[in-house]
Amino acid sequence: MSAPTGARRERATRWFAWSLLLALGCPSQTPQQRTTPVDDEDVRYAEEEETIEAERHPASELVARGEAELAAGRPREALAILEQAVAQTPSDPRAHLDLGLVLELGNDYEGAERAYRAAIAIDPRFPEVLNNLGLLLRDSERAAEAVPLLRLAVDEKPGFGEAWLNLAMALEESGDDPGAEEAYRRAVRLRQDDPVARANFGLLFLRMGRNDQAAIELRRALPLARGDAAALQAIGNGLRRAGQPEPAVRALREAIEAHGEPTPALLGELALAQRAANDSAGAIATLRQAVALDARFATGHALLGSLLAASGDYPAAIRSFEEALRLEPRGALADRTREQLEAARRAARGR
Repeated sequence: MSAPTGARRERATRWFAWSLLLALGCPSQTPQQRTTPVDDEDVRYAEEEETIEAERHPASELVARGEAELAAGRPREALAILEQAVAQTPSDPRAHLDLGLVLELGNDYEGAERAYRAAIAIDPRFPEVLNNLGLLLRDSERAAEAVPLLRLAVDEKPGFGEAWLNLAMALEESGDDPGAEEAYRRAVRLRQDDPVARANFGLLFLRMGRNDQAAIELRRALPLARGDAAALQAIGNGLRRAGQPEPAVRALREAIEAHGEPTPALLGELALAQRAANDSAGAIATLRQAVALDARFATGHALLGSLLAASGDYPAAIRSFEEALRLEPRGALADRTREQLEAARRAARGR
């Protein structure tokens, strides 16, 4: 099985031993940290609290020790203990679940899938395992396989907000927009303070051409995303495309602040929002900062050339276009940049 690709724009949410983490005073965060645009962070909501209190499969002493090691950030020690737990009690689905999570942390995705499937073979309606396996399959670009597992998870546990969110994303990637819309509605209701659920809901509306609804959800997500640079970047991009450039600029400035320092990609997004807000001078200044940070930022040079040409500074625009083409002569923007370069040269000769 190929390694999971990570989420395109959203948080991946997995189950972990919440009762144990809370007892240990650990933060509400899963240990899973892969290359996703948004950090893997889960928050429990009221409807989920009731089901967590009465755990489906209480941890054995050995499993509890493995979970404690994992919560303490010692996955190697956790792996050894959980392998022992599975060997001693192969009929314990929670041991298989936790083993799968640790294997996933070690990038052993095939091993993790085997462990999750072993847990499901023991308890076919174990919602937390169904969620984790569904997400693993979705991250591996097997969304169609993930959907039935995630549907079963929410059927078994209707208040399982993270499974509703993962189902929504899997349905969207499978091309079932109406199903994804309904699942996002449930996820948003259950995870009211989660900016990712709202942002993804808004981005779904945007892709469907329902810009007014997209703008509503993205604006609702904006105050929830404070401090989360990747979420703020996604929200800012969506707001700009939904025709809301002013809040897009605000979101992207907050993203830069949350990141701690500007990056060329963030500055490029900010410049696009500034241009949409009719602040061409601000956009030019932002793009100059972006290419100063990374002289090889070909997209930044191309965008800067467009703005400079629009302002009438054709010599500077020509230099920017030429640099963009030198860096990426066959890039995605190359043909358009060549057209703009020739137009700038003609305009410069005509002056």
